[in-house]
Amino acid sequence: MSFLKKIPKPRSPEVIYLITRVHGLRTHLFKPEDISSLSKASDLSVIVEALLKGDYAQDVSAIPSERINAVSLTEVFYKKLADRFYFLVKITKGSLRKFFEDYAKRLEVENIKRILRAKHGKEIVTEELLIHIPREYTTVNFPAMLGAKDLEESVGILKETIYSPLIDKMELYKKYNTTLIFEGVLDSIYFGELWRSVKELSENDVKKRVGKEMDLKNLILILGLKTKNMPAELIEESLIKEYYKLNKKIVSSLVRGRPESIFDTLTRIYYKKYFIELRDEIEKGTISEIEHSVFNSLYHEDLKTMHEKPFTLAFVITYLSLCEFEAKNIMSIATAKQLGLSEDKLRNILYL
Repeated sequence: MSFLKKIPKPRSPEVIYLITRVHGLRTHLFKPEDISSLSKASDLSVIVEALLKGDYAQDVSAIPSERINAVSLTEVFYKKLADRFYFLVKITKGSLRKFFEDYAKRLEVENIKRILRAKHGKEIVTEELLIHIPREYTTVNFPAMLGAKDLEESVGILKETIYSPLIDKMELYKKYNTTLIFEGVLDSIYFGELWRSVKELSENDVKKRVGKEMDLKNLILILGLKTKNMPAELIEESLIKEYYKLNKKIVSSLVRGRPESIFDTLTRIYYKKYFIELRDEIEKGTISEIEHSVFNSLYHEDLKTMHEKPFTLAFVITYLSLCEFEAKNIMSIATAKQLGLSEDKLRNILYL
């Protein structure tokens, strides 16, 4: 009978404890209507007042009033994001702990991407604008990467880490002048490790959520690299090597297809719903808009999963995903209010 499908399968005490804890933790997240309300705030002081009433209160209240700005608040948001991720690592063990450790590596990857983008654009980025990762969970020397004189020296600092393959991509970067080459390699390393942990868990809901994100990242990367007119074989070398619903045939047809045929190809694959309304963006190659639209859809799917699968590990994964979306949203709001960005422009970059 169909109602039997709704009965959760038996769980170990550890998983039951984890899911129970996350049910409590999720109540600390901003709801979509809260984010919408914050986006309408008149200035940064209104944002700070709202933050002092919730999960960010302790850290925000510790900032001297003269230092309250988008940068100091970003430091708080990133600290909370890391705390939320590594709390789950600390309360689990065995294959479950390994999975959450590997999942949390996305924070490390995001830091590396942020530094390399800044070096590429000759911009200054400080430790305050990085996610604070506890020393025991990273082998990357972020202060050294920040202090490097240029991007090449910064990449060289990764030599003794799992990210050393980036060093071999320097010549390709110099030729095509895009950090997407490095970002593809970083994502390939990250998802390669994570996918192995997913298989160890044997949880279909977790596999579906991670696999979907992995495939969508690959599709966006293909679109981005094609705008740089890179040869097909070089694009393929820069992609995530694991697939969920994608396969080599689909990837090859996208990579080697004519630019004008990309949209039609995307509308014939498993992930067509994410791209069906993006013909103009795909034809114009506006990758940031495509990425935002795709991940905004993922955000709404995560909200739906939280309601529909409350007794599964997918509930826990979507909690972590929503933590990330929250951090991105409130950072965008804080920065926009400080810069005086209009509400309409702000809402275009939020996940709502």
